[in-house]
Amino acid sequence: MVPEMNSTGQVHSRGEWRPLRMAGVVCSLVAAIALATQAIAAEAEKPKPASEATKAANNALLKELPFNDKTSFELAHKGFIAPLPSTVIKGGSGNVIWDPAKYAFIKEGENAPDTTNPSLWRQSQLINISGLFEVTDGIYQVRNYDLSNMTIVEGKDGITIFDPLISTETAKAALDLYYQHRPKKPVVAVIYTHSHVDHYGGVRGVVNEDDVKAGKVKIYAPLGFVEHAVAENVMAGTAMSRRASYMYGNLLPPSATGQLGAGLGTTTSAGTVTLIPPTDIIKTTGVEGCAGQRRYQGRWHAGQTGGVGVLHG
Repeated sequence: MVPEMNSTGQVHSRGEWRPLRMAGVVCSLVAAIALATQAIAAEAEKPKPASEATKAANNALLKELPFNDKTSFELAHKGFIAPLPSTVIKGGSGNVIWDPAKYAFIKEGENAPDTTNPSLWRQSQLINISGLFEVTDGIYQVRNYDLSNMTIVEGKDGITIFDPLISTETAKAALDLYYQHRPKKPVVAVIYTHSHVDHYGGVRGVVNEDDVKAGKVKIYAPLGFVEHAVAENVMAGTAMSRRASYMYGNLLPPSATGQLGAGLGTTTSAGTVTLIPPTDIIKTTGVEGCAGQRRYQGRWHAGQTGGVGVLHG
């Protein structure tokens, strides 16, 4: 063998270098294969145009359902007071919590794209009707600031908030929007209708726990609320988060070939989730409470969504 000298002055035979050279070749091949695989996967993940079968199925559905009936749109616009602010809600590190324009590609009155089920497109158009609305005298809603809607009931001395959204940031923004157009009465009660996180997670964005402890604010919830909230969102939190991602498709990019919405709302906010334990528990139908000089009657519905009851004002 012919000896070779390396940069340190050590002498090696040419044969001793062959395994190293072969290893280098193998590493290069592995890297090339990995890059090619990634390119193929990326190409496979790109949205595709609707197939003829999809187009035919969507066109058939247009003939089966009464898409010309615009009653739902008229009702969804009823009581409109003000739009959502266009400002993107961000966290302390600049992370996006809620972008009001995220689903702006869904235009009311436009026909569904070929890639989209017409009924799903219609539903997405409806849930994109956003802002502050008057439901009836003394009852208001902020819609599409999160997966759920926040309802505000006015009393003589204060307001009661039903279901303060998922995140404190979106809940605060919703309350701020309400205060821009209505008298700034204090929040005297919060009602969690059930134990899903979009009905309580933003509570610290609308009330201070010190006020709750001092008795200035009451928090109502159905029997079993805390147990179900912990079981669903802590003990089964990882599984429930994955379930939500599959169910709502919130990891897909918003587009006519991606995510159109979550069905009951556009999508989930990505802010700070909180909980203040209830001060008053509703155990049976007929139990009455009073907040802001407005009376409420609890209605117990065992076995409803979230595993607990719901409340109606």
